[in-house]
Amino acid sequence: MSDGEEASPGADGPPPGGARVVAQGLRRDHGHGILALDGVDLTLEPGEFVALTGPSGSGKTTLLSLIGALDRPTSGSIAVDGVALHDHDFDRARYHQEVVGFVFQHHHLLTHLSARANVELPLVPTMHRRTARRARAAELLEEVDLGPRVGELAAHLSGGERQRVAVARALANEPRLLLADEPTGALDSAAAHRVLDLIADVRARRGTTVLVVTHDPLVAARADRVLHLHDGRLVDRPAELRAGSEQLSA
Repeated sequence: MSDGEEASPGADGPPPGGARVVAQGLRRDHGHGILALDGVDLTLEPGEFVALTGPSGSGKTTLLSLIGALDRPTSGSIAVDGVALHDHDFDRARYHQEVVGFVFQHHHLLTHLSARANVELPLVPTMHRRTARRARAAELLEEVDLGPRVGELAAHLSGGERQRVAVARALANEPRLLLADEPTGALDSAAAHRVLDLIADVRARRGTTVLVVTHDPLVAARADRVLHLHDGRLVDRPAELRAGSEQLSA
């Protein structure tokens, strides 16, 4: 490679493996009697696909936000690949650029930009040549079967297509940890299956660790493990969810 050239993340050698996440004694108190998490211990092994379930208000999104370093715990600790997320010298920007990717229920695309431009955005801090960013974005959109739609405005895409763009954007910097918050919640069953296929494919090919918050038994059926939060605590997985997952897997 000549001087000044930029490589796409993961272009040389095998893709990065998944991250290991260890959370201990996590507590998040929002005040005014609102205790979102109450002493959560959780370990995610590299390459594992874990579904996190529970009723609304049980703390699922709060836990995802803490692991994603979008929020800080009131007490307790989180380490990703041995790096403590909330130490004073923790580099949050680097963590978001190099380690973790996010997929949300509502894709949060900029609808006035094209699919390609939306996927390019997380590459701006790390890939300074626009031609390299455009090539990387086009490659990712091809991966999610949106190659012919790279120039289409996000406003003109279907809900399922927008969520696939969001998955491509989350993968732009080859994250070792993928966090998804209800990624199929706003989709019909066909689009939901497509997004789940993409996440499973990413995990299989890249070894990415995946944590998905969901109410959807389709997601639970795909996961290696299903965890259940209730009133801010991890509890045994409910029998009805186990039965639903087994039925879907049959």
